[in-house]
Amino acid sequence: MNAAVPALKSHDFIEAASPHTMNTYGRLPIALSHGQGVRVWDVNGKQYLDALGGIAVNTLGHNHPKLVPALQDQIGK
Repeated sequence: MNAAVPALKSHDFIEAASPHTMNTYGRLPIALSHGQGVRVWDVNGKQYLDALGGIAVNTLGHNHPKLVPALQDQIGK
């Protein structure tokens, strides 16, 4: 029987990234895994409304069905 692998939590990701992250502003104690539109999810599956546009990012949303292919096309050029 294989031993169960423990699931990684936000704290694990934050701790692993800490030596590689500049502390230029306060950080939220969550690790985001993906987004869709105005919603984002953390590595624990909790959903959030993304209201943080403007901190070195834009407000285009996440994973837009028209924007992603256009960006992929441009990256390949």
